[in-house]
Amino acid sequence: MPLLSSFLPLFLLVFAFAAGQTPTREPNLTIEEVVKLARAGFSEDVIITKIKKNGKAFDLSTDELLDLKKAGLSDNLIKFLLDPSQPYSPAPPPSPGSPAAPPPIARKYPEDAFASRVPSEPGLYLFAGDAPAKVDFKVMLGTEVGKMPMKKGKAIAYLVGPSAKTRTKATKPIFYLRPPDGKEIADVVLVVLKNKGDRRELELGPPGPKQELKSEAMRQFDSVEVGPRLFKVTPQPLTAAEYLFFLVGSAEPPKGIYGKGCDFAIDSDSKAKK
Repeated sequence: MPLLSSFLPLFLLVFAFAAGQTPTREPNLTIEEVVKLARAGFSEDVIITKIKKNGKAFDLSTDELLDLKKAGLSDNLIKFLLDPSQPYSPAPPPSPGSPAAPPPIARKYPEDAFASRVPSEPGLYLFAGDAPAKVDFKVMLGTEVGKMPMKKGKAIAYLVGPSAKTRTKATKPIFYLRPPDGKEIADVVLVVLKNKGDRRELELGPPGPKQELKSEAMRQFDSVEVGPRLFKVTPQPLTAAEYLFFLVGSAEPPKGIYGKGCDFAIDSDSKAKK
C-alpha cells in the first residue's frame, strides 16, 4: 500500500490537468472556403473529407447552385454539400501499368500589353499612361415607387453622388475588368445612369429577386479574356453620360442592397475644356 499511495497524488494531478483541457473545435466550413479549395486544385477526396468532417448540410437555393456550378464545382462536390451524411467511396487508384493521365494543358491567353499590370483584386481598371486607375464595385441603394394595392410598382437603384470619379473623353474606352468571386463576365451588363440631383439612378422594374433592366438603358460591349478571370472590355461608341458595369443578381433588397457595379463617365469635349 505505501507504493500505491505514493503514486496517487501524481495520478490525480494528471487527471485534473486532462479534465481541464477543452478540445479545440475548428470553425464551421463555409461555401467560400470550399470554392477556394476547389480552385486551388485540391482533389475531390480531400474536399469531400473536409465537408463530411464539417457535418453540415447547406440549404442552397437554385441561384446559389448555379453560382457554384459557374465557379467550377463538380456535381459530386455539390451533392455532398447538400447531404454530407451520404456514404462516399473514393475513386480506386489506377491499376499498375495503366498510363498516367496527361498533365492539363495550360490555357494560352492572347497577348496584351497591359494585362500583366492589372492588380489581382476584383474591380474595373482604366489605364492612364502606365498606371491603372481602379474603380471598386460599389453598393447601390434603392427605393420602391408607385407601389399600390393592385400594382407592384418599380424599384429604383441609385449611386450616391452626382458623378463618377473615373472619367474619360474617349467614346470607346478600353477597360480591364476582374469580376468578384462567384460572378462571370456573362453576369455583367453595361448600363447608362440617369442623373437625378445628387445621385444617379437605374430603374430595375418591379421589386423582387429578378431584376428587369430596360433595353434602352443597356449598352453593348465586347470582351475577351486576357488572363485568369481578367477581361479586356471595349464598349461600343458611347456618348457623354454616366455609366455603370452592373452585376446582374447582386441585389439583396432585405439588406438594403439593390445591386453592385463599377461606375465611370464619358465627358464631352466642351465639358472637358471647362
